[in-house]
Amino acid sequence: MKALVLAALLAVTPAAAKDRLSLIKACETPKGIVFEGGGYGGISGIDYDPRSGLWAFISDDKSEHGPSHVFLGRLDLRPGQPCAPTLEKMIPLRREDGATFPDRKAGTEAADGEAIRFDPLSHDLIWATEGDFDHGYPPAVRRIKSDGTPVSRMVVPEMLTFHAGGETGARKNATTEGASWSVDGRSMWLSMEWPLAQDGPVPSVAQGGLTRLSRLDRSGRLLAQYAYPLDPVQAASPVGVNDNGVSEILTLDDHRLLVLERSAAKGADGRYGYHIRLYLADLAKAQDVSKVESLAKTPVRPVEKRLLLNFDRLGVRIDNLEAMAWGPRLKDGARALVLASDDNYDANQINQILVLRFGR
Repeated sequence: MKALVLAALLAVTPAAAKDRLSLIKACETPKGIVFEGGGYGGISGIDYDPRSGLWAFISDDKSEHGPSHVFLGRLDLRPGQPCAPTLEKMIPLRREDGATFPDRKAGTEAADGEAIRFDPLSHDLIWATEGDFDHGYPPAVRRIKSDGTPVSRMVVPEMLTFHAGGETGARKNATTEGASWSVDGRSMWLSMEWPLAQDGPVPSVAQGGLTRLSRLDRSGRLLAQYAYPLDPVQAASPVGVNDNGVSEILTLDDHRLLVLERSAAKGADGRYGYHIRLYLADLAKAQDVSKVESLAKTPVRPVEKRLLLNFDRLGVRIDNLEAMAWGPRLKDGARALVLASDDNYDANQINQILVLRFGR
């Protein structure tokens, strides 16, 4: 495993001489917002629809603060303007039988929404759920209409689901954290937060690990898969609770993705500190590992990655960033990159929105 981790770390190319990212604004949205029965908190995925100008915000609330839901609304990305989204609609998430998801104590599937995307080829939305390990429901990508009507449920490829015994397959609460359409909208990328059980241990302060990026066609068939090298955990925890994994991805072009790595460490006071890094992942020379049963046992050629931004260096408080999307083009032609945090409905955390300029 040590040799594999060393190979993965060597796949991290040096940073570019010129930083392509700059901060436009960082702000907090008020706590306690409730709109149409849903709480604005736990934001784990966002997306922008250039056709309507609307943003989608998905909460990973398991129907404990109202029904599991998505908000539609608008954001003002200009510096100095109010940070809070202007919410226009709350969409309850529903199972395929039309019923809303119950809370986690109900004994049946609870929603765990971690990513939301507008379908560029239709007017639908898709959202990724990490699944419900305790009740035996696998990770999935669900398609809904803009009014929330369920259309379909696509279980992720078998390799990425929960397996009996836990020696292979996805780990609990560390599955499909990120999703992004390809540039042409004909396929979708899915990212796993942590390595599969057979792919080696989860990252620690001492070493990173290998997780999987999967490309699926619109029906959910696996087209290709690549090994992504995760960083080691960025900070030790005095109580031994820390981690690092992929919290979101975003397509840049045909062979490059932005990958958000989120490292968390629990302090002695019970509060978490977060260390976030944004990488440019280049898959052009990476090996397709869709037929590789174990990344821990088989040497592979991983994705090359380059650090774009260490959020620790922004000079502002950074919370639990889990959501990332392209916004509208800026006046100078650069792209707006927007990130949002999951406050876990915790009074010690913040609902944060960051707006970055991405361009040369």
